[in-house]
Amino acid sequence: QQQQQQQQHVHAQGVSPPIPSASSSPSTSHTPSRAHSSNGGTRSQPHSNGSSTTNSPFQGSGKVLGHRLEKFNKLLAAPVVDLHALRELSWNGIPHHLRPECWRLLVGYAPADRAQEPRVLKEQRAKYTRMIPELYDRPDSERSESEKAALRQVIVDAPRTAPHVPFFHFASVQKSLERLLYIWGINHPESGYVQGMNDLVTPFYTVFLSEHLSDDLESWQPDYLPMNVMLDVEADCYWCLCKLISGVQDQYTYAQPGIQRAVFKIHELIGLVDKDLAKKMEKEEVDYIQFAWRWINCLLLRELPFRLSLRLWDTYLAEDTRMCEFLIYACGSFLEQWSKELMSMDFQEMIMFLQKPPTASWDEATLEVVLSRAIQWLYIWDGSALRQPMRPEHYIHGGAPAQPRK
Repeated sequence: QQQQQQQQHVHAQGVSPPIPSASSSPSTSHTPSRAHSSNGGTRSQPHSNGSSTTNSPFQGSGKVLGHRLEKFNKLLAAPVVDLHALRELSWNGIPHHLRPECWRLLVGYAPADRAQEPRVLKEQRAKYTRMIPELYDRPDSERSESEKAALRQVIVDAPRTAPHVPFFHFASVQKSLERLLYIWGINHPESGYVQGMNDLVTPFYTVFLSEHLSDDLESWQPDYLPMNVMLDVEADCYWCLCKLISGVQDQYTYAQPGIQRAVFKIHELIGLVDKDLAKKMEKEEVDYIQFAWRWINCLLLRELPFRLSLRLWDTYLAEDTRMCEFLIYACGSFLEQWSKELMSMDFQEMIMFLQKPPTASWDEATLEVVLSRAIQWLYIWDGSALRQPMRPEHYIHGGAPAQPRK
């Protein structure tokens, strides 16, 4: 009865129920119905990234789609945006041309009071621009040893960012990434720059550049944009990255305890929702840290095609302060998606599969299956089985992930 009430609460949130699996408990699925896959609206502007890269969530036609777009426009036209309503609407996807505006609001960078927005953005962009000569444009002789080490790491990581997305490898974007990641690390000494943070900025960069570049993302040439435009994009990315990481800060501090807790909870979750898979992984002695560490560290970005990152970010940002918790269920749902394949694998096959899952052909419908299942699990299990604390033996001393078995 309690589960039925929870399921009814899920329905009230606008999420479709999963199709039960014979090997799962209590409500897991390999092929659940899509969570409102008709994510509303039609493109009202020709300015777009191109369907080949972004796969807009606003595909289709009809009254339902137009109604959702109308809701977005009504919310954003209000003198003070109802952020709660915007989060509920954004969870199932945001129209491409409204993403920059919505993301700034959802992450808390732009104020809900629309009259204050131009002033706040102007001040924040100017504040960031002043940091560049103060913190970045300095000779190495004026940097501490830790600052030099941080800069070296950023210089190494920037070229690795989104390797299959051409515009990230233009000189202007590489320098911009280098600056904002280094400045972020200097301003957050409790963690400093951590490998993987370069991935977290890519969705923001793509969305904020889309306000200034049209046509297909593959043809973007940001080197031709005016410097002041690039600096505004860079500043917006910096402040949004600050807001995002503030909610998951302990995932990047020494020994990354937040990641260790999350991996432990993913393990516990699979034991609850798919006992057969849990037993199989235990039999093969698969340690979740061997694959789930990167899933949490990069918020699943490296496991998905880049074209799906924007849709994923819509849901993350809509979750607000619950994003860190939702990520645990999203990773568990992602693992459950491969349950059938994993059941026939041995240890080595499982590790290789999970460290590079075959998602290249995924579309938004597949991603939304994962997200739908995750939110249902969160409603069902939140506040109960996954609240138990980690014991000392669950932590990895020093923060280094366990190495795969030879």
